[in-house]
Amino acid sequence: MEIKKITLAKATGIFIGFTAYFFMLLFTLLPFLKNNFLLNPALYWFITGYFLFIPLFLFAILAVKEEGHKTLNNIIQALNIRKLTKVDLIYSVAGLLLVFICTGIIFAVSFLLNKYFGIGMLSTTPWFMEMHPFQGSEKLLLLVWFPMFFFNIVGEEILWRGYIQTRLNGKFAWLFCSLLWMIFHIPFGIDLMIMLIPVIVIIPFVYSKTKNTVTGIFIHGIYNGPLFVMVSLGLIK
Repeated sequence: MEIKKITLAKATGIFIGFTAYFFMLLFTLLPFLKNNFLLNPALYWFITGYFLFIPLFLFAILAVKEEGHKTLNNIIQALNIRKLTKVDLIYSVAGLLLVFICTGIIFAVSFLLNKYFGIGMLSTTPWFMEMHPFQGSEKLLLLVWFPMFFFNIVGEEILWRGYIQTRLNGKFAWLFCSLLWMIFHIPFGIDLMIMLIPVIVIIPFVYSKTKNTVTGIFIHGIYNGPLFVMVSLGLIK
């Protein structure tokens, strides 16, 4: 069925709308949870994340259903979800390596600025999140985290890439999507926005070359997931 194009204004509205919703959760739901429930600090973000990312996931599906894609197969096709080809895999692996290299460079620059000019190191933890390594039975909290992580990665990728970027005209639509995706990360704070520049630029670029949403899921998931697990288990600081 037809893939209907959307305007830059509509794309901007969706990004800004979810950014505003993200802020609302951080200043309503998150403090409500902290003030009324005594939980492991990580759970406050996990729960808030469910309220943020499940709506992204559902919005993407409902948006393509509104175009007339009713069956599961049609929805999957409309969101450009398909098996990775050899070329897709090359772009995905190269993109992931480039993300790690560029992130490492940003870390190195931050370290040097701190060492020689006294500028504070970039923080890798958002201002609203409190994390410490899980001990003993706390490790079971990863079972709560994993579904949220799924909706985080898949929800963002099927909406930002599979729905919005697919439907934008122009050779540099990917760059416009990068800018809007950066705006969505404003609630995380300036430090993380700087740290995330590589992934925010590279994933939309790779998608522009492959037109396969799974490439973004691959890069985004491997970049975020294993690192969080290692931090939560105390394997790295």
